[in-house]
Amino acid sequence: MTRLNHTALSCGPAPSSDGAGLALALGGGFSRGFAHLGVLQVLEQNRIPISYIAGTSVGSILGAAYASGAPLSRIIATCRTIRFRDIARWRVSRLGLASNHRLGDLIEHVFESCRFEDLKIPLAVVATDLASGEPVVFTQGNLSEAICASCAFPGLFEPVQIGTRCLADGGLVAPVPTRAARELGAAHVIGVSVGQEDGRHGAPSNIFQVVCRAVNAAQKHQLEVWERQADLVLRPDVQHLAWDDFDRADEAIEAGAAAARRALPRIQKLLQPKADSTFDLEARLEAEAHSYLWLAEASR
Repeated sequence: MTRLNHTALSCGPAPSSDGAGLALALGGGFSRGFAHLGVLQVLEQNRIPISYIAGTSVGSILGAAYASGAPLSRIIATCRTIRFRDIARWRVSRLGLASNHRLGDLIEHVFESCRFEDLKIPLAVVATDLASGEPVVFTQGNLSEAICASCAFPGLFEPVQIGTRCLADGGLVAPVPTRAARELGAAHVIGVSVGQEDGRHGAPSNIFQVVCRAVNAAQKHQLEVWERQADLVLRPDVQHLAWDDFDRADEAIEAGAAAARRALPRIQKLLQPKADSTFDLEARLEAEAHSYLWLAEASR
């Protein structure tokens, strides 16, 4: 996994080895990603501190907004009014149907800071290098460029050129960026998966649905990879929502809150100080050996 200061296209700082705090890994899923706000809401209400955030696609937008110090109430209010036209401009080209550069205006309007170095909570944003097929993790520099790259869904949005790299949606290689969250230095990682399905059944009716379902099929085979890096996975019940149901933000937010409330006892137990750190390490290694994973899902 390549870590970049994307302004200079050089290696970013070495991952922290402190092993402290809780990290959230927020996955992609277009308007379904509003569920992340419900998770943040419940954690805030229960005074559960977040030490790190990693985001892919829409998870990078909402994670960065929260990490910037913007009040959650303001982020939610903005998401209730946002529509696809606010983040994209149709511009058919050989590389995509639209540009997502309008995200930059949204970032300036909502975020409290526009550079990684000025964030209140350390953040990692994941994109995909289309030349190598490898993840690229941004932890320094300009937020807008990194987020636009992380949100450049193939076939819909044009790839984003940063330096010599041609970058696309981070969900292609990190549907839920649990590894990036772990490498920030967190002791515990909670992944939030909202899925990449298009929310419709039957045969696809347009090129976007074809691409979306193809990406989703590939992501299903990555589950074991990213889940292994998580201590807990939340799966809000948002599968009934379509990718562009931006006017149903409240439903997604409530689904995220419901998943977090169900998982709250496990989250609190996860964060309890351990009396015997040696035993804790042995238990974790044993759990990983058996591919043990806590799963928290909202009731369907």
